[in-house]
Amino acid sequence: MRESEQVTRKKNSGSRDKKLVRQRAAVESRRQAQEYAGVPADIVKLLESPNILPEWAKFYRAYPTVTAAVEAAHRGETAEVFSSEHEHFLLRVITLDGDPVVEVLLYVPHGTRDALWSGLLHSADRQDTLKRLPVVLPQLLPEDVRFEEVDSVVEAPGPGAQLPRFAYRYRVPAAGLDTWKALWDATRQYMPLQEAVGWYDTRAAENEEAVEILRRHGIPAVSCGACGHAVTNRHPAWPGTWVDFDPDEYGPRCPAWDDSALTAEDDLDNLAIGGPHQVDEAVLSASLTMASNE
Repeated sequence: MRESEQVTRKKNSGSRDKKLVRQRAAVESRRQAQEYAGVPADIVKLLESPNILPEWAKFYRAYPTVTAAVEAAHRGETAEVFSSEHEHFLLRVITLDGDPVVEVLLYVPHGTRDALWSGLLHSADRQDTLKRLPVVLPQLLPEDVRFEEVDSVVEAPGPGAQLPRFAYRYRVPAAGLDTWKALWDATRQYMPLQEAVGWYDTRAAENEEAVEILRRHGIPAVSCGACGHAVTNRHPAWPGTWVDFDPDEYGPRCPAWDDSALTAEDDLDNLAIGGPHQVDEAVLSASLTMASNE
């Protein structure tokens, strides 16, 4: 075969490949146009991504625009999404006095929550403490993420729960916002707050640091002197025993408990033996006394 014929065949093959690519792209474009009629391109891209989380896929399919969520809210539907990908994040579209509002709640990290629960359980007057906590919650954030327009929220315990949840909330008027991109652009100022309560930041005060802040405000939270976890001996399931609230592999025992005397035993036996949290009862008594006198 002559060289010119080889070149011609390669060109023809390349042209056919390009034509097939264009045809497939056209078919895909028509499919998306039919399936996602009226859906913004950035949301289509998210919905087509294999990495989108199920809760966001469900939400964006139901409400591809802010306008769609507002219309649903006016109909009495619950247009909301909860995600715990980077933090406990709840977004919902509601109406306040007839006006549509986008509301975002960012729940405190687990270590912050544990300190708040400890302080609440050790309070002589829990109802009074519950009233005071919204004032103290901003003090658990870094100074550069404290906003006057952010509210501190103490939610009543949900079904089957005995302790409240805590969150930071901001609201944005939905009027004039059509796409979710427009909302994210309008709320960019709150990104530092979202990062501060995220799993990868830890700038919000947690456990021992949060306990110290709460005590300065007269709320008698307690932390373990060994591991620093917020603890209580008034847990409904373990009354009289110092436990933390962390559901990890350690359970309620102290992860810093020293079992070095058992190093000659089998490793599995070491793992099976736990230890109690270490609490300075004298410091605790003094703290409780100060709190009760305020």
